Amino acid sequence: MLFYSFLFVLIFLPVTVIGWHFLGAFRNRAVSEWFMILASIVFYSLFGVRDLLVLAGCTAAGYIFHRLIWNARSARATRAILILSVLFFVGVLSFYKIAKVSIPVGLSFYIFWIIAFLAARAKGELADVGIREYLLCTLYFPKLAQGPITLPDEMFSSFRNRTRGRIDRDKLVRGLMLFIFGLAKKVLIADTLASPVRFGFENAALLDTGTILLVLMSYAFQLYFDFSGYCDMGMGVSWMLGIDLPVNFDMPFKSKSLGEFWNRWHATLSRFFTKYVYIPLGGSRKGSTRTVVNIFAVFILSGLWHGIGLTYLVWGLFNGAFVALSHFAVKRTAKTPVGEEAGKKRSDLPARLRIFAAFLFTLIFFGSKDIGSAFTMLRRLVLPLWPGFLLRTAASIQPVELYPVLKALSIYLPGTENTVLLGLWVLILILCFFLSTRDNARDIAARMPLTSGRAIAMALLFVWTMLAFNNVASFLYFAY
Repeated sequence: MLFYSFLFVLIFLPVTVIGWHFLGAFRNRAVSEWFMILASIVFYSLFGVRDLLVLAGCTAAGYIFHRLIWNARSARATRAILILSVLFFVGVLSFYKIAKVSIPVGLSFYIFWIIAFLAARAKGELADVGIREYLLCTLYFPKLAQGPITLPDEMFSSFRNRTRGRIDRDKLVRGLMLFIFGLAKKVLIADTLASPVRFGFENAALLDTGTILLVLMSYAFQLYFDFSGYCDMGMGVSWMLGIDLPVNFDMPFKSKSLGEFWNRWHATLSRFFTKYVYIPLGGSRKGSTRTVVNIFAVFILSGLWHGIGLTYLVWGLFNGAFVALSHFAVKRTAKTPVGEEAGKKRSDLPARLRIFAAFLFTLIFFGSKDIGSAFTMLRRLVLPLWPGFLLRTAASIQPVELYPVLKALSIYLPGTENTVLLGLWVLILILCFFLSTRDNARDIAARMPLTSGRAIAMALLFVWTMLAFNNVASFLYFAY
């Protein structure tokens, strides 16, 4: 089930929120938790029977490995079971990444959660966990399909510490606001930009410099608002349920280095790779050469996580190189008192522009269907050609809301429709730049004064997004 569907918004969400709070207030904790487990199964089952069976198999395997670790009689046996479990889950993930079949929705997100759970159990960081609590934290639907990749203590403490019998009305309302913000990001911004992005990458050989730059900027903001929109929706739903999720997307275009950028872009994935790959390999504790190797290892794995293919590998290698250079540049500046003092006075804008430019460069490989298409786009990018394909690319934008306007233009001012759409495209990108450098939706929803005027504005925004549902594409991160 998708967050941006009539079924979820009008039926599933209100029934789940009301049922969770009602059962939590008038029944014991176990009943409400079994209700949430059932709701999560229903939510995921609508992605397909095969996906549900894979989820059930991985969940069952995770609990079996947990019990084996709990009953292990020595540290050596515990370590062996943990290694076996990691190999099993990495094998499942690798099979679907390599096989020419669609990947079950959210596969890597719940597999990484299970691995983190088993690792914490093997280290003795968790007491014994019962089946109900395990299922609740594993299947919890706001994080199931696209993260965040939570750590065991975050989920268990959040559910254990919830106040039973009392509804936090303020958090409920602010959760609804955050959900609407995320919905608008996804439906009104990300999916509007999806059309020129798709058209641009499919016709890369025909594009010119100006068009490619606009397509790459559109792709950057499509990814930005698609993923941040999902994160806002998931966190908003959790607020409505009285549960806290970790921040997974934190204004990455405000970063001052590429290392910081990736810690903000997909915070919990970066945290997972840092904790379970980078630090065990030695992190930055074993010299500069080893640090570079470890950074590359993380980004190669990140590239392969996004997809098996040469384009993703090259994407990972470039990001690894950029982050390694950034890491040593930041480290060198920090050791220089004069440079540090000058850095405080200097504007952050040049650093942010460099990060944005590097990100756009890597997107050429990330978005291309093969390495040949990527180099074709690179060649077209560096040739200063007249933007002859710009209007045709702009014509791919067909917002439902502007259909009457475009129809009138085609009748009374024929030939001007594409120019108007180009203007709209540029205005959307300007809006994206503005929104991506201001306060995030989470902070706005948390502190915005609740007034009748803002309630009306939120209702209008909600209706607008609902009217645009028919033109919505799937979340980009569902494939991972």
